[in-house]
This record gives sequence, C-alpha cells and structure tokens, in this order.
Amino acid sequence: MSKVASSQPIDDSLKNFSPTDPKYKVSDDFLPDKECLWPYAADQCGWVMVHNALRGEIIQFQETLAAIKARRGTLKAWEVECLQDVFIAHLYNMEEHHSTEDNILSPEFMKRFHYPDKLTDDHEAIFAQLDKASDIVKSLKAGDDTITTIDSLSREFNRYKECIFPHFREEETYGLPLSRAYFSPKEFQKIMSKGHEKNPPNPEAIGCFIHFNGVKTIRHFLKAEGIPYFLWYLEVRRSYNKYVTETLVKVNALKAGVEPMYPKTSCFSCMSLSAVAEPVPFVQPSVAAHDKSLNTQDGCSTNGTVLSDEAA
Repeated sequence: MSKVASSQPIDDSLKNFSPTDPKYKVSDDFLPDKECLWPYAADQCGWVMVHNALRGEIIQFQETLAAIKARRGTLKAWEVECLQDVFIAHLYNMEEHHSTEDNILSPEFMKRFHYPDKLTDDHEAIFAQLDKASDIVKSLKAGDDTITTIDSLSREFNRYKECIFPHFREEETYGLPLSRAYFSPKEFQKIMSKGHEKNPPNPEAIGCFIHFNGVKTIRHFLKAEGIPYFLWYLEVRRSYNKYVTETLVKVNALKAGVEPMYPKTSCFSCMSLSAVAEPVPFVQPSVAAHDKSLNTQDGCSTNGTVLSDEAA
C-alpha cells in the first residue's frame, strides 16, 4: 500500500523551528553558522527557483486543461499528442528534481544535520498521485468526450497539486534554512556540480527553469553562483529555445485550440549575443493562495519567445 503524504507539520508550529536548534546538529564538526555567508536571500536560491518553475508548470497545465474543457466536443488527435507530450515533460522534470533531492542533496545533508524524514518520505506518495494522472494521460485517444475526460484528469492532477505544493513549502521552510545554516555557498555548489557531472540536467528542465523565473533573474543567479557568463550563450539559452519550440508551443496551441506551428531555430539563433525578448517570471503566490482554486492563481507566463537575432 502506498504511503499518503502527511499534512501534519514537522514541528508543532513554524515558530518552534530554528535551523540553529541543537537537535538538528549531527556533531560539533559541523555547526549551523553558515547562513551569514550566503550573498543572496533564501527565496533567490536555485532550490526555490526550481520549485517556482515546477509550480508554474503545474498551474500552466491546469489552465491548459480548463481551456480544452471549455471547447467541449471531442478530443482531436493533435490535442491528445500535445497533452501527452506536455505532461511527460513535467513528469520528467519532477523525476529529475526529486532524484536530485534524494540522491544528491539528502545524503550530503545527513552528514551534517538531521534532515527531517518527512521531506523525503513524502516523495513516494506524491509520485503515487502523479501516476494516477499519468495513467489517464496515457489512455487518452482521439474522439474521447472532452468534458468527461478532462474532468477525470483534472481531478487527479488537482490532487497531485494538493500534495506537492505543501511539500514545496515545507522544503523551503525547513530543508532550505538548514542547508544554508550548515553549508556555505561554495560547499553547496560543489555538491550540485558533482551531482550534475554524473547526471547532467535535462535541457528542457533548464528551459522550464528559465521560463518561469525570467531571463534577468537567471542572469543574476548565474552571476551570484559564479557560473561563467559565456555559458548563457553556450548552454542556457539553447535550453530555453528547446523548451519554447518543443513544449511551450504545444501548451499555447492547446489553450488556443489551434494545431501548433513549430518555430524554426538554428544553432546561430541560439548563440546570438543580441538583446532578447524576456519571458514573464513566475510570481510565487502566498501560502494561502496555494490552497485556492485555479481561478485565483496568477503570475504564470504562458507566452514564449525563441531567443534569436530577430528578438533584438
């Protein structure tokens, strides 16, 4: 039987939590005195930015389902294909993110502090719920009644959102402050670099990361992390173009109800040093807003522009 994600907070109250509390310390060799070394606020770190990208994808998919349902009728073959591709892209991004947390971050965290079990244990239940939505997506076929099918998919996907959004909040409330207290920025970056050497990030995941955080934010992030700026032109921008041309174009087509037209790009357009059109970043809702209906969520950009010479 699959585990169920617990709604019980890790501590009795958020007020009771402090990353410097001795109960989290593993040994005197590693003290929670590194927070002051971080040059930027916790909500500007890569962990939160990845969460924002995933939040953005989830809300974007909900909006897409709502747009399809509003058209009524039956599903067309191209709609089925695009829905499946968009869903699979999110599934891969979630798998990669949780793999990073479970296989790269958690083992290192536990060498220095007691990482709350709940933050890793909940992953199983979250993916069990995501699998229920995945089963419906896999079974989609042209000619399916739109309202019946989308209602069923939306129900399971909304339950997945109800699991994952509180989980993101807990990681940002507990895991993130602990990691910044026990690891300096250079130490944390070393962990991530080592992990990415073994398992390089998926280009579409990088593109999603850019889209929902915004180009300017990403550039500031690269600078703060000491990542060479030329990588923006060699890798980062190309990844964003891939996301736009292979995923976002399908999202926009599904919302508009028009079969997608795929933009043409070249390696030269991806390498352009000209100014670029910037996607609108995801604006993280308040804690209360996470629990509201789709109609009250906002801040997600669904427009994408390929970064090219013509975008200057």
